[in-house]
Amino acid sequence: MPKRIWNDGVLGNTPLSAARLNALETDLEAALLQLAADPSLLFSGAITRDGDGAPVSAVVTWPDGVSGIYSGTASLTWPGAISAYTITRSGTPTKTYTQPAVTRDTNGNITNRPAITVS
Repeated sequence: MPKRIWNDGVLGNTPLSAARLNALETDLEAALLQLAADPSLLFSGAITRDGDGAPVSAVVTWPDGVSGIYSGTASLTWPGAISAYTITRSGTPTKTYTQPAVTRDTNGNITNRPAITVS
């Protein structure tokens, strides 16, 4: 979703600066990306887990009340762990945050975490 470009104006007798609104929108996008990095913070309601306990699906609620869906891909090598996931944020348009598959060492520690993409 392209960022909106705000114009100066008055809303509710409070002067709003386009520069301030544009900065807030950038801050909001960064905060949403941080939340998407740990989707368990957004889980609300029942969490579906696979036979090894890995969370493979859940409804999420973002801090502003917007809903979405989490879908995880369980690791085949490390039972109970997730290798990759997507998390959506409903709206117009809906945003999808995708964590591509991570790489783990022989102890199961993540050694490479590709950047989350937003579409």
